[in-house]
Amino acid sequence: MQNKQSYLSEITRTFKDNYDRFFEIVRNTRQIKQMPTFQINYFIKQTLENNFPITIEFIDQDEEQSGYLSKISADRYLLTSDDNRFSRIINLPEIKAIKKY
Repeated sequence: MQNKQSYLSEITRTFKDNYDRFFEIVRNTRQIKQMPTFQINYFIKQTLENNFPITIEFIDQDEEQSGYLSKISADRYLLTSDDNRFSRIINLPEIKAIKKY
């Protein structure tokens, strides 16, 4: 029985890899491209107006961080986690991508 399962999983993995290669699909979400500056500014503006939680992916690190955003100055923001245990000061050039949490 285990032989059949491993054979089936091998066929499934091979099919998926070939399908991805054929259609040039990137399944790894870590390969998110840099958002344009105007789009980052738009999302930040929407976040500040509606006060909804966001997730930010940074250029210099692999792990994204989530929380609420507040404005400190023209291009500096404070990201505070939901439980108020974590805060980070963010400059606009550090941001790679933003999404609603």
